[in-house]
Amino acid sequence: MSDKRFYIDTLAGDGCICGRPKNRGRAFCYTCYKSLPVDMRQDLWQPIGNGFEDAYEAAVNQLDL
Repeated sequence: MSDKRFYIDTLAGDGCICGRPKNRGRAFCYTCYKSLPVDMRQDLWQPIGNGFEDAYEAAVNQLDL
């Protein structure tokens, strides 16, 4: 998905893709985030427009929700 607004809304939201609550500014809830490999977790800290989008999509695929 290449819609920048989607990723901004994802980070601004308070719900994880799995349905659990998450902190705003984070891509996933703690449980989902910690289930990802370390390198994938690190990639999620890239800015939108500079790698976050690909990192988020890879993480969603890894979580297989």
